Amino acid sequence: MPEKIKDKQYVMGFSWAGYRNGRKFPFLINTFSDDYINKNDTIEILGEEFKKKIYYPSFLSGEKVIEGSNIVIIFNGLELIQRPGKLVSFLVELRRKYGYTKLFYLQGISDPYIMPVLSYLGVNIFDDLYIRRESMERIKYTAAGKSRVEYNPLEENIKFAESMLESIFDSIKNNTLREIAEKIGISGKALEMLRIADTEYYGEFASVFPSRTPYIQANSLESLNRPDIAEYRKKILDYEKPDHRNIALLLPCSAKKPYSESKTHKKILGSIWQYRKYIHELIVTSPVGLVPRELESGYPARFYDIPVIGTWYEDEKLMMKNLIKGYLSKNRYTDIIAYIPDDLDFIRESIPSSSTVIEGRVTDEKNLSILQNALREKINPESEYGKKLDDYKALLRFQFGGWIMPYLEDIKLINSFHQDMLVRGNNILFVYNDSIGRFSITPASGKFFLENNKFNVSIDNFRPTATVYAMGILDATPDIHAFDEVIMTHNNELRGTGTALIPSRAMIDMDSGAAIKVRAGLKN
Repeated sequence: MPEKIKDKQYVMGFSWAGYRNGRKFPFLINTFSDDYINKNDTIEILGEEFKKKIYYPSFLSGEKVIEGSNIVIIFNGLELIQRPGKLVSFLVELRRKYGYTKLFYLQGISDPYIMPVLSYLGVNIFDDLYIRRESMERIKYTAAGKSRVEYNPLEENIKFAESMLESIFDSIKNNTLREIAEKIGISGKALEMLRIADTEYYGEFASVFPSRTPYIQANSLESLNRPDIAEYRKKILDYEKPDHRNIALLLPCSAKKPYSESKTHKKILGSIWQYRKYIHELIVTSPVGLVPRELESGYPARFYDIPVIGTWYEDEKLMMKNLIKGYLSKNRYTDIIAYIPDDLDFIRESIPSSSTVIEGRVTDEKNLSILQNALREKINPESEYGKKLDDYKALLRFQFGGWIMPYLEDIKLINSFHQDMLVRGNNILFVYNDSIGRFSITPASGKFFLENNKFNVSIDNFRPTATVYAMGILDATPDIHAFDEVIMTHNNELRGTGTALIPSRAMIDMDSGAAIKVRAGLKN
C-alpha cells in the first residue's frame, strides 16, 4: 500500500479541505480566468465541462443542481441565500446523497463573512461574481465589516476573500472551523444558518463532528449548541455514576482546567480528603452543563474556555437546570450536598428539597466547616466506598457505550511507567491517556469491539503500520467520529488498533487522505 498520497484531504464534519488535481480547496473561482471558460455549447469549470442551458429558479423548474463527475453545481445562489432555512436543508440533503464524493460549488455567493458558515455546511467552491458586483458598488471588505470607499476595491476584496478561505482551510485542517464560524458574527444570515444547523439538523452534524477538537472558545451563545457539546450533554443524561459513590457534592466550576487543579477546588478537596472516596463530585458549569469529577480531564470539560463574569444568560440557566434535574432523575443518591454561590442560585429548583445547601463563598472557613460536619454526619466509615477502578468503568461506559460493561468484570487497575492500565491476567485491555482523559484500545480488548462490531474499520488485505489511508478502507461502522479509538479488521480478523482521523462516512467515500493513525498493528 503506498505511503505517500499526493492529494491530501482534511475533513471536519461536513467541511472538506485539501488538494485535488493540484488545486487547494476551498477554492475561489476567478470567472475571468481559465478556471471558468465559456464555450459555444459548454462551460468549463475547473477543467470539467458542463452543457449550457438556461436554469430557472428551483421553485419554477424543480431542478436544483447540475451534477458533474467531480463537482455538483448549486445554481441560483442569490435566490437560495434569501431563504437560509431552505439552503441549510438543501445542503444537508446533498451531503446525505453524495457524502464526500463530490465538491459542492455554490454559485454567486462569495460574501466573505458568510463563507465560514457555508464551508461548515459543506460548500467547497465559490466564485467571485458577488465580490465583483459589490466592488463595482464601491463596497470594501474589512475585518470590522463592509464600508464604502471612493474607488473600486476589487483587488483588495479578492485578497480579503482569499485570506478568509486560507483561514478556513487551516481551521478545517486543525479542526477549529466551528470557532471561525461562530466568531464571524458580522453577517446575520451566517448566524441564522448556524443556529438552524444546530437546532434542526443536530443529528446530521453530530454524526460527523469530531469527538474532540483542540479547544472550545465558548464566547457566544452559539457555543451552547455546538454538536460536540450538545452530544456530551446528551450522554450525561444517560450517564451512570460509579459504584459506591452515594453522596453527591455539587460544586461550581473554575476558570482553570481541570477543575481539581484550581485554587478553589484544591482548598475544598484538601479539607475533605478523608471523605472523598465516599462522595461523587459534580461540577456545574456552562456550556457543558454538568461534569462528574471522573470526566474532568476529558473532552470537552478540560478543553473549553468561557468568560468568567459571574452572570449567566437565561439560555444557560435553563440548560443547567434541565441537565441537573434529568441527571438526578436517573442517578439516585442517599444524600446531596450543594455549594450554591449567588450566581448559581437558580439551580435550587433542580435539586431535592432535602439537600444540604451551602451558600456564599465556597472557600470561606465557615462553609468548609459546614461541609466537613455534613459529611461526618452522613458517612458511615464501615460502608463500601468508590474506588478509582469504579470511576474508570463509568468512564469506559461513557466513552464506548453500555455494551462494554460485561467485558469489564474481573479486571484490575495497575500503574506502569506512570500510566494507568486496566488488565485481566497478563493482558492489558485498556490504557488511560491522561492528556485527553480517554482510554486507548489494545489488541487484547480489540476482540470485544470485533465481537460487537463497534468502532470497526474494515480494511483491504494489508497489515497497517503508521497510517491507513482512505483508499485502503472498505467499510466502517457508523459510530466512528474523527479522533475516536477504532479497531481495524480484514475478513473478521483483527489487524490493529488506532485513532480515526475522519468520520466513518468520509472513510468509505474518499479515495485519498489519511484516515487512521495506527497505534498497534498485528503481525501474522
